[in-house]
Amino acid sequence: MVVSIETVGASGAYYIASASNKIYADQGSIVGSIGVIAEWVNYGDLLKWAKLKDVVIKTGEFKDTGNPSRDLTPAEQAYMQSLINNMFGQFVKAVADGRGLKFDDVKAIADGKVWTGEQAKDIKLIDSVGDFEAAVADTARSVGISGEPTLVHPEKDRRTLMDLLLGDVSQYIPSREKMLEQQVGFYYLWK
Repeated sequence: MVVSIETVGASGAYYIASASNKIYADQGSIVGSIGVIAEWVNYGDLLKWAKLKDVVIKTGEFKDTGNPSRDLTPAEQAYMQSLINNMFGQFVKAVADGRGLKFDDVKAIADGKVWTGEQAKDIKLIDSVGDFEAAVADTARSVGISGEPTLVHPEKDRRTLMDLLLGDVSQYIPSREKMLEQQVGFYYLWK
């Protein structure tokens, strides 16, 4: 599998790309952001201001860890940090294994930074600086295809503006419950 990074190949996208056989990136693309983050909004002070209380009934000490109506306890902070650290180790190992690098070498650069494609080549996060066409040409050549390779693209959804206006738009509008739902999660993302 060959990956071509045209603009951004950071965090979760880089996690996936690192498993490929070869990675190309445009010289000015953004690559890297090896790290893990968990974040949420704490609206506890807003609830106090509005004289509202969050009521929680739970089965275990950690069942509502990340509850956005209060701060984490020291035990919850330690628990969350242990999860983040474990996921981070998995991310670093995946990059090291996928890129054929030493774990400690990847860990040394895994601080959430991003690099340009040109810089990423210097630290072995990519194999070649080049655009999509270069990736296609090199890949075709490496598997013995002569001439212009045939590219197959997935069919695009051909809905028109009129389809959206006259069709069932409810599928595009989240339910009230969904909008009110607080999403706490772990992310491989670049911000």
